[in-house]
Amino acid sequence: MMLRLASTVERLFSTTALTLCIATALTIVGPVIPPGRAAERSDGLEHAVLQAQATTGTISGTVFDTYTRAPLGDVTVSIDNRRDGATTSAADGRFTIPCSGATSLTFRRLGYETYRLELTSCTDYLQVGLTAGTQNLNAVSVIATRDAPSLQQPQSVTTLARGELTRGTGIFLDDALNLVPGVRMERRTMSGGQRITIRGYGNRTNFDGSGYKAYLNGIPLTDAEGVTMLDDVDFATLGKVDVVRGPASSLYGAGIGGVVNLYTLRPDQPGTTLSQEVMSGADGLLRSDTRFASASSTSSLLLNYGKQDYDSYRVHSASQRDYASFVGDFRPSERRTISTYLAWSHSFDERAGQLDSAQFFGKRNAGELRYLQNDGHVDMESVRAGVTHSYRVNDHLLPVVTAFYSGTTREDIFAVGVTPKSWQTFGARAVLNTYVDASAVRLTGTSGLEFEKTNLFTKNYPLNNKVQGPASTDLETHAMQYSLFTQWEAAFAHDVAVTAGASANFIEYALVDRLTNTGNPTHRDLTGRKTYDPVVTPRLAIRKGFGNDLSLYASISTGYTPATSSDAVIPFTGKANTGLEPERGTQYEIGAKGNLLARRLAWQVALFDLRVRDKLTPQGVFDNAGTQLYSYTVNAGDQSNKGLEATAAWSAVDRAQGAVRVLRPFLSLSLSDFTYRNFRSDNNDNARTVDYSGKDVVGVPRTVAGYGVDAAFAGGVYLNATLEHRSRMPITYDNVHEAPAYSLLNGKLGVTRALTPRLAIDAYVGAQNLTNELYYTMVFLNASFSGAPPAIYLPGPYKARYFGGLRLKVRP
Repeated sequence: MMLRLASTVERLFSTTALTLCIATALTIVGPVIPPGRAAERSDGLEHAVLQAQATTGTISGTVFDTYTRAPLGDVTVSIDNRRDGATTSAADGRFTIPCSGATSLTFRRLGYETYRLELTSCTDYLQVGLTAGTQNLNAVSVIATRDAPSLQQPQSVTTLARGELTRGTGIFLDDALNLVPGVRMERRTMSGGQRITIRGYGNRTNFDGSGYKAYLNGIPLTDAEGVTMLDDVDFATLGKVDVVRGPASSLYGAGIGGVVNLYTLRPDQPGTTLSQEVMSGADGLLRSDTRFASASSTSSLLLNYGKQDYDSYRVHSASQRDYASFVGDFRPSERRTISTYLAWSHSFDERAGQLDSAQFFGKRNAGELRYLQNDGHVDMESVRAGVTHSYRVNDHLLPVVTAFYSGTTREDIFAVGVTPKSWQTFGARAVLNTYVDASAVRLTGTSGLEFEKTNLFTKNYPLNNKVQGPASTDLETHAMQYSLFTQWEAAFAHDVAVTAGASANFIEYALVDRLTNTGNPTHRDLTGRKTYDPVVTPRLAIRKGFGNDLSLYASISTGYTPATSSDAVIPFTGKANTGLEPERGTQYEIGAKGNLLARRLAWQVALFDLRVRDKLTPQGVFDNAGTQLYSYTVNAGDQSNKGLEATAAWSAVDRAQGAVRVLRPFLSLSLSDFTYRNFRSDNNDNARTVDYSGKDVVGVPRTVAGYGVDAAFAGGVYLNATLEHRSRMPITYDNVHEAPAYSLLNGKLGVTRALTPRLAIDAYVGAQNLTNELYYTMVFLNASFSGAPPAIYLPGPYKARYFGGLRLKVRP
């Protein structure tokens, strides 16, 4: 106990020392004055004051979304919060308003936090960023032909703001994503091995993700093989997440499940700020963040260092993580924006393996013997960098170019082997946004190219009780993927819009087998090259709007997911996995979105049918003791995912005064009827081949519901509570075996307030699994129950786990 206390004090001292160093540097260089975000903030820090020389006249500027950098129209700009003399920003975000020296400007837009700015002069050109509010249909997302609110997009889109991402600890993204209808995020370790499933698609591997695309600040997280690894993403620094459900290939290339766009925090208030946050909880959880943020009318900077330790509630499942990141947005002119991102991470996650059904239902704290004997773990270090340049040529053309690079080393030790890997991914994404406003129709288009190449070096060794055998695999994989895409929206009279687009996708793999040499004459050479035929994936949608309160749409979209190079080779055996075909998906969707009760109630409903052909599915190989030795990929047939998704959020109370300031209940619902068609256990066509047609798709409960409430009270007190319910879930193709239903209740209570005009605090306590529910964070699917019970469950904590934290924010 004393050693743990000493270690904790040492870690806290190191982060505090870093804070003092940054503060000392600030006293030398002086503060930077930013335009920032909303000035009507709960922490009460003083407003920004822009200094200039002139004192009267007019003042002009541009309003944009803080995270997407999209210009915002329909922003009401008022003087001293009065209606008379107010103006509204144009579609390109520009505005001009009278100014008489000392002036207070207020910026309001539906779906965004209100921003108030104090001026002492009238000559600066203002560039004001607004931040999306919680649970609304009006925040701008970069997943349509144009940067448009969800209400105007003919597809299922969910935007999660910072408040929704931090209802819990804020360090586990699954807490937030699992409340989004149709989305499931799982973890294989305490803090890593994430797998995201969208509308029942993406669960074919037991680690990382496939079948969807993910981006961080516009930088692809999905590599050229189509694998999405999130272990090196610091979820505690996210400020916004956009999720599009269903194929979005006409803008993002290959992928059937959808797109997840992540955005890191930007400076959230005027003035230079330093903040230090420390969170501690049960099972040795300790997270600290040291953050520096600053901005000016032409730039904004954010630097964060995070350290995270977690002993965990399971044997041999500790996790240690270090993150460092820098985000810089620079606006050298009214037309030009340059955004940069640089991040480093190191993580070490122990692995205890899975539990069999008896261990799981018995709530045992156990691990698989082979994982424990081999000291199973994942040790990973990565660096990621990207730069984005946008330049508004005129009112009709806006090119945006992003270049990126990432490098990763990873050692993965599991039950029967060790896999060291290293890989580099680099590429670029170039987009030309086009706006044409004719008399009868308004055209907006997005056309471009995305290129990505991944060079992967992989070795596999058998491992038994930490004794390593000879290499079974030594492969170089060179994967290249690029797509040409275009999507256009034609807006006609009577608020009718038609969207059409397509992408052409090109994928190549080259394998070099380093085990092929004179000293290994019996080895089968796996060297070769695979070039997939180009695939065109079209999309068509139509939308009818009824003012700002109702939108109806129908769409047809297609997607494409090829087998990866790792699917083509079985790592444990080193044998080729021949005959794989790519997956193809077509989604039919109709939906409605709207606002009710004076726009206090936002809702969405969607009906869809996602049809996937030549489904790629893992087939496990287990030993007599029930431990999975390895898995390989097979084409197992088709599936039809029919479902209904709905969300609603009601701002019952939203005011600046009174005992109750905010009361916002919300709910989400997913009803799934996902079944297999012409779906077989294998392609052997013999007596052992089993036909699973008509069975429910594994890994998808028929009913998932999320409920919650966000509340704020006088004195800065706030409350967040969520309840996630999942019905029973089939886990084998024959539907004989199911994972249990559960309802997970989480809560958080805190207080945030300004102690002085330059010092604010946020103190909170919270709990996860308040009702001691039995639940899982991941289940291995399609395991064989013919022998010993297979180890397939990754359990969540069996009892409630509490946490608490304190954040100090200072303006030097």
